[in-house]
Amino acid sequence: MKILLLIGLALLLTACCPQEELDERGWPKELVLGLVPALEVETLIDNLEPLTDHLERELGVRVRSFVPMDYTGLVEAMGSGRADIGMLPPFSAVLANQRYDIETILVSTRQGEIGYPAMWFTNDPSICETEVRFVDHVCRTRGRTDGPVVKLGFCEASLEVVRGHTVGFVQPTSTSGFLFPGMQLRELGMDLERDINAMFIGRHDGTPLAVARGDTRFGVAFLDIRERMCEQHPDIGERAIVFNYTPLIPNDGVQVRPGLPPDLREAIKQAFLNLIESQAHLPRDEQVLYVLYEIDGFMSKPDGFFDPVERAAELLREQ
Repeated sequence: MKILLLIGLALLLTACCPQEELDERGWPKELVLGLVPALEVETLIDNLEPLTDHLERELGVRVRSFVPMDYTGLVEAMGSGRADIGMLPPFSAVLANQRYDIETILVSTRQGEIGYPAMWFTNDPSICETEVRFVDHVCRTRGRTDGPVVKLGFCEASLEVVRGHTVGFVQPTSTSGFLFPGMQLRELGMDLERDINAMFIGRHDGTPLAVARGDTRFGVAFLDIRERMCEQHPDIGERAIVFNYTPLIPNDGVQVRPGLPPDLREAIKQAFLNLIESQAHLPRDEQVLYVLYEIDGFMSKPDGFFDPVERAAELLREQ
């Protein structure tokens, strides 16, 4: 039923929209929030209601939510006015701004950091230049802090080992799932069409699963996706070993489409800040944004924040 509802809303968003109805403040009477499918769509849908409920209370308007099939779907929905608020990864945020003047109003923080690396996985410990070490880690799926102890494998190896092999990426528009890892390979002199076989899987949790199953020898995803998968896949950290990292990648954030009144844009920004502040005392598994994307704070976007993303995109375009 959830999937049917999702498909129905997706069709609605691609259809012609009626004239927008405004309230006495000049705000739309209904807003649409879109979230990117970093994990399984059903997992996101299960956790969307607390966020939309909060936004409705704060803004005093109805808020609907949807999860598109990919990042581009959310960018296009916002660019066409069929979605009003989005939470986009950095490359998609750059494209959204360049194409449609979609503005990033907040940058996410995680443990005070506004950047993170992506991880390279393998199922073949023979490629490791160091001994594989397994670290005991409490499973943090959905923010829980009292889960079972799992093992996460790490070693060190040069990215040269992927030459001539299939590499599992997320999506062509994913910053951590393709753009920055692809830039690393380009800087090593690899051609992404001739020197590797790129396989796009669609979700961040799909790539370590593909590695663990043996569908591909190598894969990439954001740090550390395995911690969010360990409830359903307790051995994922042993079967998908991390052997390399990308440079730091700017965090995701909150975006709004052009055309929204300035006071509404500010109210949306404040609503997200209020949500973080109001739930700071709760355990992580009860914090709405932590459960969704492990977000524990926000800050305004610094000048030049997305410059590394733009440089990485330019380098790949030159290939």
